[in-house]
Amino acid sequence: MDLCGRSQRGALREASRKQASPRRWSRVNGWSWPLHTFQAVAWTTLFILAFANFGIFVPLLPPNWNLVIYGVTGGLFCFHFVVHLLAISIDPAETNVRLKNYSEPVPTFDPSKHTHVIENQYCHLCEITVNRKAKHCRACNKCVSDFDHHCKWLNNCVGGRNYRYFFCSLVSASASLLCLITILLYVFIQYFVNPEVLRTHPLYEDVSKDTWLLFLPLFPVKTKTLVVLGIGVFVLLLSALSLLLLGHLLIFHLFLMFKKLSTYEYVTQNRCQKTPKVPAGRKELSFKISMPQSEVQPSAAGRALWSTLLRQHVRGGLVGDGDSQQPDFVCPQVSKDQQEMRLPVKADSAEGKGPASEKQGEGEITGGESKVRMLAVSVARRTSLGSRSVCRWGLASPR
Repeated sequence: MDLCGRSQRGALREASRKQASPRRWSRVNGWSWPLHTFQAVAWTTLFILAFANFGIFVPLLPPNWNLVIYGVTGGLFCFHFVVHLLAISIDPAETNVRLKNYSEPVPTFDPSKHTHVIENQYCHLCEITVNRKAKHCRACNKCVSDFDHHCKWLNNCVGGRNYRYFFCSLVSASASLLCLITILLYVFIQYFVNPEVLRTHPLYEDVSKDTWLLFLPLFPVKTKTLVVLGIGVFVLLLSALSLLLLGHLLIFHLFLMFKKLSTYEYVTQNRCQKTPKVPAGRKELSFKISMPQSEVQPSAAGRALWSTLLRQHVRGGLVGDGDSQQPDFVCPQVSKDQQEMRLPVKADSAEGKGPASEKQGEGEITGGESKVRMLAVSVARRTSLGSRSVCRWGLASPR
């Protein structure tokens, strides 16, 4: 374990503080600037599939099926279009946030003053009191009531005010895709079994067998068989991919509804379960190491004094005494940053029974009630002559 390296927890904390601060202006809904690329992809896919369904493939069905399929697919498309618009257009923010003026800038979060954006149900950015399930969305830069997640496909947060419309859009989109895939499969099967079933419209009487008509009955356009087959394969693959993504998301939200959890709560619980815990009998000790910026090489007396102080600290009860001491070790000429590292150290099971010994080869030191093993930790430092030397020292738990 490298005592001069940053711990994972400290590195994550520093990286989060170095992230770009949220936008100074809050977004109202999914139509607020900037628009997201996924939002444009979703709308483009929706209109492509609707155009192919109503203009190309439904007119190929037998006449007695046309009205029924038009009614079913048209109803699903209109319903999905409405709930999709509502999910995007509704402002999911807290009531107190919506009562404020969105034209006023939002202050930047200062981690030196507050640990979290929301503390004791008070948001330091929105400067309002929020409910227990409210979260401050970084993308929208506002507190969202009953926060579930931020949807890039909607370019809007999903919360308590628009979650039902978001869920209805998933259901209606999945049902529409199932209908479209069924229609396409029927068209392909009939084309290879009996193509005449697909050519029942009266306008087909005046065209050859290798010519097909698109956009019936209002704007008939003649085209070749390969064009129709190519469009059919493309729409089928696009529909299958969309259904795979939406179906997976729909099943996931059905699971969350069964568990009575939000997406944010589910992710938080999984993150806590995956966090490694300190085993029983081990204690987490913190070593804070200050690295001065001086480039002067220490004298022999200074190095001897540093070695003595380190050994006295180790034997003085840092390991196994349960006092969670955090001494400041000063290691000269190593780095310019102040770094922190945590080591799990296991105390002796039999207190005060370890024989006092020191192995020079492995660096094992035993003293009093505690025993630790010195490991070689390499720290490169630059001397005044420009060459590089290495000081080796470290701590680890007993074998």
